[in-house]
Amino acid sequence: MGIEHHLRKRREEISRKWFDLLSCTYPEETVRLFKKESNQFANPVGHTFEAAIGEIVEEFLGENRAEALTPLLDKVIRVRAVQSFSPSAALAFVFGLKTIAEEVLEEELAEGEVGIGDLREFERKVEGLGLLAFDVYMRCREDLFTIKIEEIKNNTRRLLERARIIVGE
Repeated sequence: MGIEHHLRKRREEISRKWFDLLSCTYPEETVRLFKKESNQFANPVGHTFEAAIGEIVEEFLGENRAEALTPLLDKVIRVRAVQSFSPSAALAFVFGLKTIAEEVLEEELAEGEVGIGDLREFERKVEGLGLLAFDVYMRCREDLFTIKIEEIKNNTRRLLERARIIVGE
């Protein structure tokens, strides 16, 4: 029985712990809102994060397809890419999945149901997820900079048009 089988049985616990880990990167009052308010309109970011984390865990422990994981990761990373996180802080939550898996499987590891080699293989998969998350983060940042460049171009164009009107051309 592979490590994913053991983790799939505990996917709800893993999702909850991973959401908690992600939430703790925000200020205390934001964490309270994320955990207290489940209404998607009163707490759109927390709701998005919680739903996306569950979907990511489901896919990652299942088929683990990059084409399915990319849009799921995008839901979380797009928000973090526009906030004041450094790239490493924005993506650190991904690697927290390693620690969570080890905590969740503590008993299975102690009893030898899951070998240390299985855990290391899982950790390599998490690192692959981290690399995929980095690609998603970079695309989000590129989108953000493209929008900013277009905004600067539009503002410059409007200023030049106004300058022509004032000068009388």
